[in-house]
Amino acid sequence: MKRSYVFPSVYEETTVDFAKVAANFIEGMKIVNFNQRDYLIGNMALTEGIALHKFLNSSAQDLDYQLLALTALIIASQGNDNKLVITTGFPFITHTIFKKGARDFYLGKHQVCFDTKTFGGSDVENVSLNVVAFDVMTEIDGCIKAIRRGQMAEKQNFFIGSLGFGTFELALSTPSGIIQRTAHSEKGINYAVNILENEIEKQYCLNLLTSQQIERAFQRGFFIINRRKVDVIEMRKRALTSYYNEVISPAMRKRFTDEDFSRTTKLYLVGGGAMYAELENLFKEEFQDILEVIVYPEPYLCASEGYCLNSVALTPSTNSLELKENITYVGIDLGNSNTVVTIYNESE
Repeated sequence: MKRSYVFPSVYEETTVDFAKVAANFIEGMKIVNFNQRDYLIGNMALTEGIALHKFLNSSAQDLDYQLLALTALIIASQGNDNKLVITTGFPFITHTIFKKGARDFYLGKHQVCFDTKTFGGSDVENVSLNVVAFDVMTEIDGCIKAIRRGQMAEKQNFFIGSLGFGTFELALSTPSGIIQRTAHSEKGINYAVNILENEIEKQYCLNLLTSQQIERAFQRGFFIINRRKVDVIEMRKRALTSYYNEVISPAMRKRFTDEDFSRTTKLYLVGGGAMYAELENLFKEEFQDILEVIVYPEPYLCASEGYCLNSVALTPSTNSLELKENITYVGIDLGNSNTVVTIYNESE
C-alpha cells in the first residue's frame, strides 16, 4: 500500500511547552533536544511560530535540511522498527555537489526525539530509525520514473517541466533515458512571488511578514493586511505571466530544438507550480499546435512517488514474507515549499 504525507518545509526554534494544540503528529511536529534545542516543524511552525525559517536549495549540512529530513524519517517509520530504504533528490544544479553529503547523512541509524504532548500524548518519545539503503536522484529523473513506472505508465517520448518553488527543471525523456543536452535548471516559482511582493509593497507594508508567509499568501491568492483581505489573484496572474515569459519560455526555446519537437507530442507538467491554472494555460497557448500539455495528477506528489518507486527497485525481490514485512520503501521530496514523504510496505 502506498501513502503520501505533505507538510510545509519550514521550522522555528522554540522554548515553549505545548499541550494538545494539534490533532496528530503531522499537525503538531516538534523535534526536541536536537543539538540541545527544540524546533517546531511544518504546520506547527506555521500556526505557533513567529519568525519561520527555510533556505532555498539546502544541502544535508544545513540545519533546515536535517530537521526536515529527520521529521520525514519519523513519518516514514510509522511507529514501527522497520528497516528504511530511502531515495531522495536534488535539482540538476545542485545534485552533483550535494549527493555525497546526503548519502553520508541518511545512511545508518538515527536517534530522534519528538514531543507527543502537542497532539495529546504524555511525554517525549525517543525513536530509533535505521536507513539500510539509500539513493539520490535528480528531481527530474524522479518525476520521470513516476510517469513511466507509476499510474500514467507512459511508454512514449515526452517533454517534462518540473515547476518547483526553488527551481524549474526541464528535459526531453525517452524510454532509454533523458537526452542530456535538453536537461536544464532555471529559477523557480519564487521568481513570480518576488514580483508580486515588490508590486504589493507599493501599496502596503509587508515588513513584518516572513518570506514563507508571503509565499503562502501567493498560493491562496490573498493577504490579510491590517485586518483587511487584500485580493491578489490578478496581481498573481501578471507575476506568473512575467515569470513564464522571462524564464520558462526562453529556457525551453534555448534547450529544445525543432528536431526535438519532431520526437514527441506530449509535455508533462509536474511540481507544485503545475497547480496554477494560469501557468498551465500559458503552456497550452504556446504549444497548442504541437504538444498535448498534461498535468500529472496531484503534481506536487510526482517526485516523491518516483523516489519511492526507485527505493522499491533498490532492494532485490524476495519471496520471504518476513523480509518484506520488515522493510519500508520511502521517497522523500524535501522541497523548498513543501516536503512530501511517500511510503510503501509490501506486507500491507
